[in-house]
Amino acid sequence: MAPQNPTKRLISTLGLGWLAFGGLGLGLRYAVQGPEVTVIIDQSYCPPTQWRTAVVQPYAELHQKSQANQRKIARVIVVTDIDQTTLATIPTPDELGNPFGQAPSSDTLTELQQQFSEAVVLKCGS
Repeated sequence: MAPQNPTKRLISTLGLGWLAFGGLGLGLRYAVQGPEVTVIIDQSYCPPTQWRTAVVQPYAELHQKSQANQRKIARVIVVTDIDQTTLATIPTPDELGNPFGQAPSSDTLTELQQQFSEAVVLKCGS
């Protein structure tokens, strides 16, 4: 049996090395991901300054952590007394909008918290 061409062996060794390196990189990326969180926003009316401190600022911190891959925001659910909506995209803090309407029932918020194990509820007041 004749020895293999050294160039062919080098190319196959390099190719397999890069393939293993890429596979390891993808594996580590998925293994080291931070935890996912569901953000539930009670959008009932409160004064704008209170809205910024109670909802927008904490959301901005979560959004920043999500951008840094420390704690990924899986979904954002906006709740009012009339409706609950899962937003199609993760909004920036500036896109949260203004509060309006009545507060949802505490049963609605409790139900959502039970439905999503890792949930953060942001709301004005208690």
